[in-house]
Amino acid sequence: MAYVGILLVAILVSFIIVRIGGFALQLTGIEPEVARFQALSAFSGTGFTTREAERVVGHRTRRRIVTILIILGNAGMVTVIATLVASFTQVSGYMWFFIRLAIIVGGIVGLYQIIIRSNVGRRITDWLQRPVMNRILREAPAIEEIFHVEKDWAISLVMIRGSSKSIGLSVADITAEGDIEILGIDRAGTYLTRPNSEEEIVVGDRLLVYANRKSVKRALD
Repeated sequence: MAYVGILLVAILVSFIIVRIGGFALQLTGIEPEVARFQALSAFSGTGFTTREAERVVGHRTRRRIVTILIILGNAGMVTVIATLVASFTQVSGYMWFFIRLAIIVGGIVGLYQIIIRSNVGRRITDWLQRPVMNRILREAPAIEEIFHVEKDWAISLVMIRGSSKSIGLSVADITAEGDIEILGIDRAGTYLTRPNSEEEIVVGDRLLVYANRKSVKRALD
């Protein structure tokens, strides 16, 4: 049964690593669902050739996070496979085989519920996420173009940092010249679609804008 315990610990650590990896990618400006999916993809070694994957490898900090996830994922898979095989090598009889299998499956389901679904899991991961938060936020791309429309116009994601000139300004102030349109604001997990003209910009906001490239850099950087 010792190998079963080691197996469950390895799976528990894997859940935590994937969750923290997704959080780290999210801090660099990747949307939460995309960040979690890409973290799982990197950790499991699956890999998907998608536009989101290109965004992940297009920035130094994101490449570093994905590299760490790939390395840890390879080590984790070796550990899981080795302990899984060892867990059944000394089992005698079908009854004990199925009992041990039920323990493993039940343990995996229980760990998933604890780490992914429960408040306890959120507290654990929140505590583990704090050391990486400030470092990654400093390296997140300030302006990321996600779709080129024409000439100098594009749809971009803009992260509002502490040094941004736009902090405290309203949506109306920023869009007054007519070369920036704010399509949405991602603020602490809440997305404001077509925000009110009086909405003020605060540190940590991520703006989805349709704008002239030069105007974005001048007004929001």
